[in-house]
Amino acid sequence: MNPILWRCPLCHDPLNQTGRTFTCANRHSFDQAKEGYVNLLLVNRKHSTDPGDNKAMLESRRQFLQQGFYAPLAAALSTTIREHFPDPAQALTLLDAGCGEGYYLNQLAQILGANVQYYGTDISRAAMRMAAKQYPVMQFAVASSFAVPLPDASVDVLVRVFAPASEAEITRVLKPGGLYLWAYPAAQHLFELRQLIYDAPQPHSVEVLPPLEGMQQCPALAVNYRATLPDQASISALLHMTPYYWSASAEKQAHCQQLPQLDLTVDFAVTVMKKESL
Repeated sequence: MNPILWRCPLCHDPLNQTGRTFTCANRHSFDQAKEGYVNLLLVNRKHSTDPGDNKAMLESRRQFLQQGFYAPLAAALSTTIREHFPDPAQALTLLDAGCGEGYYLNQLAQILGANVQYYGTDISRAAMRMAAKQYPVMQFAVASSFAVPLPDASVDVLVRVFAPASEAEITRVLKPGGLYLWAYPAAQHLFELRQLIYDAPQPHSVEVLPPLEGMQQCPALAVNYRATLPDQASISALLHMTPYYWSASAEKQAHCQQLPQLDLTVDFAVTVMKKESL
């Protein structure tokens, strides 16, 4: 088994694990939680006492995602990774930056197999607790995507699904020839839900990623399909895992959650880049 790659968030030296403790050469020490994750988020990187998504939102997300409504996105990501790294025997290191409760990382593992070392980071301690408990063979750390606790040029594939991140950190941790996939909502994503929430719904605003120095643009992916949420539980889970929940009035929340089913447009875009070789 390859050694774990975490680096110290204070001095950036490698962290070595002994039992349930990670320690660097400068004697900075970080204990592994009982669920299996390690907290590498420095206090001065926190914007609140307990940043990130809370347990209720994460549980709704897990309930929704495990029903497979977004499985085509995970399949598209894994297919693209295999196109760039076609040899299943090749050892790879994959990071899901802002991985939430671990759904996409696990889906990638199911498809890509055991020759990949899987890492997940998220600023939410609740997310890392859930992910590490559910997927104990993977490595999880509470950490900011603006200060990734991995060494320079240590990652073959970096996946980012919706989460904010630092482009400078992405290029720093990727190896030459490394692959970067950023998935985000496209214009028509969940438009039918937006119609239920807003009086004058608009298409989803799409962020444009500027060119990154040292990164080669590859053909982008479009993942667009129709999905039917078959019951009130799945509609409620979707509503609670999105920012729309906080935008909706109590009346509109109640209306959404009383619908017997909901037909939706699922519309993702995936930017694909490859780090230039030296």
